[in-house]
Amino acid sequence: MFTIFSYRISEKQILIAILLLGALLRFWGLGSAEIFHDEGLYAFRSIGYFDYIQNDAQTTPVQWFKGQPNLPWWTPLSFHDHPPLFFLIQHLFFNLFGDSLLVARLPSALAGIASIYLVYLIFRRSDLVRILTRSDLQKLERGHVGLLAALLLAVNHIHIWISRSSFLESLLFFLILLNIYYFLNFLTNQKTWKMFGITLGLAFLTKYTSFFLVPVYFFYLIFISIFGTSDFRIFKNWRLYAAFGLTVLLFSPVLIYNFYLWQTVGHFDLQFAYLFRQATPEWQASLGKIQEPFFNILENLSSMYSISFLLAAIFGIVCSIGVFIKNFRANLRFNSNSSAIVFGWLTLIFVTLTLIPTGSAFRFITLYLFPFLFLTALAFLVLRKKLAPQLFKILFVIFILYELYFSIDGIFLTFPDFGVAKLDAYLEESIGGQRSLRLPQSPNPHLNDIIKRYGRRRPAADESLVIVYDENIALSSKLWLFTRRLYYQGILAVTAGQFKTLLQNQGLEAFDRSRVYFVKATENTSLNPKVAIKDAEELENFLMREFNLRLEKVISNRDGLPMFLIYKFLL
Repeated sequence: MFTIFSYRISEKQILIAILLLGALLRFWGLGSAEIFHDEGLYAFRSIGYFDYIQNDAQTTPVQWFKGQPNLPWWTPLSFHDHPPLFFLIQHLFFNLFGDSLLVARLPSALAGIASIYLVYLIFRRSDLVRILTRSDLQKLERGHVGLLAALLLAVNHIHIWISRSSFLESLLFFLILLNIYYFLNFLTNQKTWKMFGITLGLAFLTKYTSFFLVPVYFFYLIFISIFGTSDFRIFKNWRLYAAFGLTVLLFSPVLIYNFYLWQTVGHFDLQFAYLFRQATPEWQASLGKIQEPFFNILENLSSMYSISFLLAAIFGIVCSIGVFIKNFRANLRFNSNSSAIVFGWLTLIFVTLTLIPTGSAFRFITLYLFPFLFLTALAFLVLRKKLAPQLFKILFVIFILYELYFSIDGIFLTFPDFGVAKLDAYLEESIGGQRSLRLPQSPNPHLNDIIKRYGRRRPAADESLVIVYDENIALSSKLWLFTRRLYYQGILAVTAGQFKTLLQNQGLEAFDRSRVYFVKATENTSLNPKVAIKDAEELENFLMREFNLRLEKVISNRDGLPMFLIYKFLL
């Protein structure tokens, strides 16, 4: 039991309160939050579990094999830029609940809440938290540390952000935690080898950056074998190798995919090709690594982690060195207290080594969450021992309140507003669940199959529906707003340039009985930096001059700046 303001509260009650707080921060306004970075890039493909991003600078097998009636059998095994698990899970959610921003983010939010509970379980383990005492911590003390870590994660800014986004990282972090949990269990009970191997394989199937776990485990096992009492027995146990064999088996679809990809185009998928410095004429760049190289790490860390959290982690590093030396001197050998610190150090070291080649984009530096949580929790354990009880409580409350302020400000108050989510809501309300009277067609048979398969599931409107959009809009936004409606909702969506060409070649008759929505970007819109085309501006001038057309709606951001101009007319 814990005493808070003279009330006795159980550990379970506090944990439930922390989970509810974490859920509130992750679910509040989840479906109306702005689309950010690559959310549309992932969610669009997940709807049909279909690897296509409508980008000639980054083509996929759908385009390479457009001359064949069927895609090769190996193409669904993975995606050209990421392993398949996140796309598959999102695909299942879309099939169950329909395609919307809320559903796109639901797997991430649920994984985020589950991660809070996992952190509680991991940090509650005596072999991780038995750091500052010579004997085993009592159950109550272990509960303190588990709840501390869970609360730190519940209010953490970067974890709230990834939990509210259609990114791979929230699921990845959950699976990393789950695998660490089963690894620690495996050390004391080798019968859990199956879950250890399965969860490691699932982490690999989510994102390749999870590979850092392998050297962490290897060097940790070396450490406890040399300085502990196991005497390398763990390396003689067949279950260790069976676990990794199970991991490879689960990961084999990606290996098969890359083998056939290499046979077809002479290189592996985008991530492995970047790692092995292979020539990739099909892909012009890997933007996340170019835009946010590793030397931006300090700037990006200070943007996504609060200064107080970073300072606590730095203080935790200093404390870990002091505690490590103190334990060694007291015991004249490396004990389990020291090994817990070594595990924290190893995760920090190998996460950093992983990010050096991959870059320091905001979503990448979420990998620091576990070592930072470990170091911050250690810092507070030291402070609780060194400071007067009342002073420690005041300091801790101030820290948590500032973390909450930093997270609420960054997630809810000052988060970028490009009007994309608002435009999506407008189109959904205006068009509803209908498809066009005449289904669009694609010259690519694989894309045409997608249009037919998904378009026929929706009731037909009384007229053809056409969306004409500004081709300068950022790719991720374009995929979610317009390309999704073309391939999964049966609504013709063309760029202003394509619309102009169709009018020139076929005349107005091509759009007889059509309701047209023309969406034009403004100077405030999130645009594709590699595109600067004037077709939308020319089309706007033509419509206003020839049809005396007026604006139907202006989509503005929270500051009142116009982000999208919408014209609606009938042909």
